[in-house]
Amino acid sequence: MKTIFRSSWPLFLGVAIVGMTTGLQNTLLSLRAELEGFASVSIGLMLTGYFIGFLLGSIRAPKMIMRVGHIRAFAALAAMASISILLHAIWVNTYAWFVLRLLSGFCFSAIFVIAESWVNDKANNQNRGTLLSLYVSMLFGGIGLGQFLITVGDPRDFIQFTLVSVLISAAVIPLLITKTPAPTFQQAEKMPVRQLLKMVPLGVLGCFILQFGYASMFGFGPVYFSRLGLSLLHIASLMAIFIFGCLCMQFQLGKLSDRFDRKLIMTVCGFGSSIIAIWLAQLTAASGWQLYLACYLFGALFLPLYSMAIAHTNDHLAKQQMVAASSVLIRANGLGAIGGLLLSGVLLDKFGSAVFFYFIGLLPALVALMAFYHYCFRRHTSQRPHSNAVSPTQVTQTMINNALNDD
Repeated sequence: MKTIFRSSWPLFLGVAIVGMTTGLQNTLLSLRAELEGFASVSIGLMLTGYFIGFLLGSIRAPKMIMRVGHIRAFAALAAMASISILLHAIWVNTYAWFVLRLLSGFCFSAIFVIAESWVNDKANNQNRGTLLSLYVSMLFGGIGLGQFLITVGDPRDFIQFTLVSVLISAAVIPLLITKTPAPTFQQAEKMPVRQLLKMVPLGVLGCFILQFGYASMFGFGPVYFSRLGLSLLHIASLMAIFIFGCLCMQFQLGKLSDRFDRKLIMTVCGFGSSIIAIWLAQLTAASGWQLYLACYLFGALFLPLYSMAIAHTNDHLAKQQMVAASSVLIRANGLGAIGGLLLSGVLLDKFGSAVFFYFIGLLPALVALMAFYHYCFRRHTSQRPHSNAVSPTQVTQTMINNALNDD
């Protein structure tokens, strides 16, 4: 592992910088849209562009990677993402931002494909979980650090958009100097959506529902805290501690779900997240440390539910089915994120920000109810060896194989 890390540090550093970029970009655009007076529905529509682009990128970008290579594709995509964020500052318009967010989502989708290709190329069955855990930790750690960069300047100024562009450009440097050869891929078994949904409804529907909440929290969380009257530093700190809670509890909850029935742990975390969300809905800017504690606990219980849903899915699959199944799950994730942002925008526009955490709290409760039902009535279904450590997309091999097959 030490040898692998020495040769992979440029990759992990680049991933951390990409995480900082996405963390700052999401918060910056949410706050700038709020300051510009965009309606909540318009903000939700604008933010969905990223996830639509992410879905398109997962389909089309692999073909470009196969045609021009990983390095050239990454450089071109990073350049497009850098240009896109600068155009946000020049052209402040809901529809223009939707198109630009779509372009950003397409670029970052392919960037994740490239990064995960290198990780999976270095991994084997003995160290894959550790390497993917490190990958996820670096990515989410970067997202958390990126929240604090919102305090550099004012969201109305050009400097923060320039900073995002600089970070995207900087992410290219460590990734381009890595000497790891481009990975090779073997044919993966395909799996229809209906087949996976029938086999593991909790996994597929759980991912779909959870992405409703995750996209809403990252997209409208800064807007909600801004409407509470908090400063930029406080908003950044709350979003960062939300992510930090996940980083602290991800491995511990994963081990518990290995030791005990995974559905039981999902039930506890789901209902716990719902209770904390209701608590958050009662807090105000004057709540002080309680607001920070609630955000930490919410992130610690809510965010790890996703990896447990992925692991539960893999529990019921043969090894040759896992990669194909992950391509189905990313579609569920993208659709859930789009739906969550649109619905959150409508709810905030019609009923005000007071309903925000009640809506988010409902989502893990639904997952907990499904998990509890499966725990009570489907406890004796067969399980297979699994790993809790999963990457945000986990579809690199399947997507590139499909691209080759289509050609």
